[in-house]
Amino acid sequence: MQTPTPEQVMNMMKDRFGKLPKSIEEAAEVDPSLIVEQAISSKLSMQSEKNALDPKTSTLVFLAAALALGNEECVELNTKAAKKMGATNEEILSVIRIVRHAAASGIVGTAEAALKNLKEE
Repeated sequence: MQTPTPEQVMNMMKDRFGKLPKSIEEAAEVDPSLIVEQAISSKLSMQSEKNALDPKTSTLVFLAAALALGNEECVELNTKAAKKMGATNEEILSVIRIVRHAAASGIVGTAEAALKNLKEE
């Protein structure tokens, strides 16, 4: 795998997302190697030959992670990227609903100690 230049990475991101994430713009000014590392991480995960998921599904999974982590810029850019890849509004809304359910399930799971305590009274 040939290592891309920061400029090549930024051009690829502009093509994919329509614009650069603000964090990438900041990283380019402070330490361009961070941008290259981000691209390599993407290549080894989302774009890997070993990735059994198609690009649209991979982007929807990334969108789900961005939603769960509360990264609004990644949510915005990956929603646009997914739509560009053919994702429907219904598919994107399904991702949102699944992530919402997972978050709520986590809260109930975390409440186990409180729920046990309520039974003991």
